[in-house]
Amino acid sequence: MGQISSTSHSSDSNNDFQTNLTKSEINDLFYARSLQVLRPQELAFVKSVIDENDSSVISKDKLKANLYDESSSKSRESDKIMGVVFSIMKKMGQFPFLRSEMVSSKELTIHELVISITLMSGRYNKILHQGFDFLKLLFILLSGKDQATAMSSSAKESQQIEIPLLQPFEETDEMGLKAKKVDWKRAPIFAHFEEISDKLKLDASSFVDITTLTLIANSIPLQKQCSMEDEFGSRLLQWSNFELYSVSILRFVNLNFLSNKPDGESISYNEFSQDIGEILPNFYQNGLKKLVTELSTSLKSVHTEACSGKQPQKKHLTFGPTELVNAATLSYISSILKGIGSDLEVTTENAMKLYAGSESGFSIRSLETKIFKWQAPTFLIVSGKRIKKKTVNNNRRYQKFDEAYPKYFLKQESHLQPWQHDNDRITYCAVVREPWQSSNKRNFGDESTVILSVLPRTDCYKSGHSDVMKGKSIYFNNQGMGVGFGNLQPLNKNGHQKYYPGDVSLTLEANLEFAVFRHLAQSKNNATNFFKPSAQSQLSTENFEDRFAITDLEVWGIGSMKELDEQRKQWEWEEKQANARQSVNIRSMGEERAFLEMAGLVGNHGSYGSG
Repeated sequence: MGQISSTSHSSDSNNDFQTNLTKSEINDLFYARSLQVLRPQELAFVKSVIDENDSSVISKDKLKANLYDESSSKSRESDKIMGVVFSIMKKMGQFPFLRSEMVSSKELTIHELVISITLMSGRYNKILHQGFDFLKLLFILLSGKDQATAMSSSAKESQQIEIPLLQPFEETDEMGLKAKKVDWKRAPIFAHFEEISDKLKLDASSFVDITTLTLIANSIPLQKQCSMEDEFGSRLLQWSNFELYSVSILRFVNLNFLSNKPDGESISYNEFSQDIGEILPNFYQNGLKKLVTELSTSLKSVHTEACSGKQPQKKHLTFGPTELVNAATLSYISSILKGIGSDLEVTTENAMKLYAGSESGFSIRSLETKIFKWQAPTFLIVSGKRIKKKTVNNNRRYQKFDEAYPKYFLKQESHLQPWQHDNDRITYCAVVREPWQSSNKRNFGDESTVILSVLPRTDCYKSGHSDVMKGKSIYFNNQGMGVGFGNLQPLNKNGHQKYYPGDVSLTLEANLEFAVFRHLAQSKNNATNFFKPSAQSQLSTENFEDRFAITDLEVWGIGSMKELDEQRKQWEWEEKQANARQSVNIRSMGEERAFLEMAGLVGNHGSYGSG
């Protein structure tokens, strides 16, 4: 660190103190102040990854060793991911100056690591004013462009900047004391982070990288078990799974992105902030905090100390990923739920597969058998391929559904918007808090039900408040009309079938073969509205449909260990009763049969309530 002038100036009128410092001196002071707000385990982590041959830079090998086990750290994928982590930390480590003209080394310096940890952990709030906009800061830092007035590199570096002080500098002050004397909350060097030029753009690939890293960090439960020491490293190696959802979020930010690899594309701050703020307001800050925690507690000495003396681990579910749902899917769903204010968290520790069409068959009865006994929240996730003309013209089963489902677009109209494509893979998810039930006469549900668009682009459709409908937006019709979210009860009478879809609704026909998501923001048919329009600013005023042939359908239960244990006991009891019933000769019973009938254990011919 360079020597910093002790010259200070005092104003007699308001007793303010200032001093003139260069950018380099300010950066040294901010680095010193950042060191003071780091936690002991974070300081230990920084110390552990310093390069033995050069104490001013960070060793990639040592940093990698804190993320991966020995076998995984040698993989080509881990090298690629380490490059992403290094790049993000290096960009964030440029704060408070985006000193692209000063950066010559490709290595991550200790200055950059410490400052990036300070920002990512959120402890910059101990230095800067509390209203500092992290989302805006992140956009500027990742864009890598200096917002300050353009001037030559030498002029920038030698320029003296007047910095406010809480107390004047003294000749005997050490660097740490001077750092505390700077009034960082009023420092003018942060002014260019308050306003963003319209010309400033964030590279789309950088957006995907930071979003993927954040999704991975958010996938690790807050109270991680000690046995999950290598969980973060293993999730990093699932990078491509998480990246799929990052691209979906990118397409939410800008509808025009088509490629899965958006090289050469960029997004503006308005695109980045306006829509992200609707569904993921604290997504990046929360995720980066967890990333810092993972990095610092992955240090073996810290990890051992943290786990010593703990109570025996609680048992948790063994999560088994499917083709449709994996750790990345859960992180994506949970992140959006948290962003819109839900208290429901979905993790690999509390998610239990109840039904998978690929295993149990695509049958409404099979679906009913698997999910009706679950007494905690669930999410239904359905995926498929967009309906093409061949299906419309030749598939009688689809034609029958098409006749029963009211048309909105005229036959001669294009059914696809510019951002919809024939080869789209379409996935929707409905999160349901109430237990499932047969509802052939009236809907069930509450206002916490939400529909999420998963692929090809992110979106969120929240329940609207109504004192009349009270969020009863779901039907499960086992008499030939399937499952619906956001619809009125369908009609199935005397061989005549008809659906009554809401303006924002998801409908699965009875054979679980076809589905329609409808979004009519400019409807004139006075349909019932259970759900609000798109959270995406452009789509919120547009009419569109996603019609698709279902290829995958699953329902997952969400619950605490207490709920899961209670559910298991209930299932075990029911299985015992079923076995007992099978072993009893009902015909030889007298009063016992009457008792069993009264208890609902025999008789009634297996009929279902109408709900």
